[in-house]
Amino acid sequence: MRVLTIKSAGILDEELQTEIHYAFGMERLTDYVFKPRGDQSYSATVVLEETEDVIWSIIDASRAFPETGFIIDDLDTEQNNIERYHVQDGNVKEQLRTGWKWDG
Repeated sequence: MRVLTIKSAGILDEELQTEIHYAFGMERLTDYVFKPRGDQSYSATVVLEETEDVIWSIIDASRAFPETGFIIDDLDTEQNNIERYHVQDGNVKEQLRTGWKWDG
């Protein structure tokens, strides 16, 4: 199972948060109702079997918000690793990967 979290790199007004949520298609991937609560960072988390297509869809949709940067965290709960994408204007600016070991 994978946990995908998308968040804006900065504070956005409620209207823009809602616009981003629908532009990224998050309403189709989660069963909760998105309700922005004041000016804050946009954030959404979904649990999926496969995330690759969703990630590339979000990267492409970010073109509609060229001034806004986004951070996408793709957590693989079975492999205990996470990939982080820094995205802006349809481009991956940076991609990081890390993992962890459990001691005990």
